Amino acid sequence: MTQSNPSTQLKKQQGAAKLIINAEEYQERLRKWTTQSRRKTNFPRRLKGRLIAAHYFQIAFVSSETYSEPQVNTAIRRGNAFKVDHVQIRRYLVDSGMIARCADDKAFSLSEALLALADWVPVVSVTEIDS
Repeated sequence: MTQSNPSTQLKKQQGAAKLIINAEEYQERLRKWTTQSRRKTNFPRRLKGRLIAAHYFQIAFVSSETYSEPQVNTAIRRGNAFKVDHVQIRRYLVDSGMIARCADDKAFSLSEALLALADWVPVVSVTEIDS
């Protein structure tokens, strides 16, 4: 997964206007990435696509819970529609602030820092994705 540092992307985007991500665009990208007849695709390069991909993985987690590394890996593997492995995706989610390592470095918790870079119009829910 060749990409620029997620924290660099965050710093650039923080001073810029928020991206707008609507439900139709979100669903269309997920359909494109997850269609069974297609081969796995590359992880998105542009920030908007990365936000959608990161959110797609993030919805597997509950904000009030902590997760072990094997639990995080399993959740990522289960939803991985990309050519990159779960370790690279987990690293991206941590580096970009979507999930945070707990103080003991043995568990992870959900963070919504990266989601603040976009206006999600309307707010996309799991039920919208599944339909």
